[in-house]
Amino acid sequence: MTMDTLDHPSQNSGSRGARRGGFARSKNADRLTRALVIIVTVVALIYILLPVYWMIKSSFQTNIDIRAQPPHWIPRQLTFQAYQDMTLVIPIWRYILNSIYVAGAAAVLSTLVGCSAAYVLARFRFPGMTICLVMILATQLIPPITRAFPIYSAIQSAGLLNSYTGIIIAYASFSLPFCVMLLRGYFMNNCPPDLEEAALVDGCSYFSAFWRIILPISLPGLAAVTIFTFLNAWNDFLWASLLLNQGEMKTVQVGIGDFSGEGGNVRYISMFMAACVTATIPALIMFLFVQRWLVSGLTAGSVK
Repeated sequence: MTMDTLDHPSQNSGSRGARRGGFARSKNADRLTRALVIIVTVVALIYILLPVYWMIKSSFQTNIDIRAQPPHWIPRQLTFQAYQDMTLVIPIWRYILNSIYVAGAAAVLSTLVGCSAAYVLARFRFPGMTICLVMILATQLIPPITRAFPIYSAIQSAGLLNSYTGIIIAYASFSLPFCVMLLRGYFMNNCPPDLEEAALVDGCSYFSAFWRIILPISLPGLAAVTIFTFLNAWNDFLWASLLLNQGEMKTVQVGIGDFSGEGGNVRYISMFMAACVTATIPALIMFLFVQRWLVSGLTAGSVK
């Protein structure tokens, strides 16, 4: 113990008290921040999940119970009648198969083209590469609605209106810029050039090294862009209603939208809600299966 400590005990006790007071204030601030985060999270979850809960609940109620005032937040009696009647009024399974085919084909096409373009942009340097990257980014700045007339005109001129081929090409082209940019970052960060150099030494060509080595270790990135394209095509209503709106070729979003436009969401509320619940099941199942790859692929591809 020094002489200063012996001579000035009041100063030492005051500094210790100040430190304890600062620690207490910091601890209270942390508790307040944690409480605010919890409150905001709960409010956000209620805001997001309340419509989903109302949709699911209404699909198991009768039309009278749905219109009851005050509303019944908990169904008094569960019934599956709406799901049975839905298939008699709406060809819902045909619409779902159409959406699966269109969204799946668009996802595969966009992934194949996107990974090829991303690999070239990640590995090779050539004149105009920067311009290509800028143009790819610039396409994301254009509002989708402004592309309606030129794309509709191009699809019509090609004779692909009201055909699966036309809308598949359209969906793949919409997601292609995002796929290219994400996979380019993934190849640059997670696929070192040493792998290809070793493959080239062993006698592989660039294409063989890309197909046999780069793609197998890039499954998380490929899964991310595939599910992104699939969900975009699955949830789309605008382009499906413009390019594919003929009879049983409709996608599930357009089919349910037409049923709603004919008054189905007013006269047959429970069937409308049952159709909406049914339409979410395939996309939800796919998302649950690839969720791990989707998160890791998006994270890895966004580092650069």
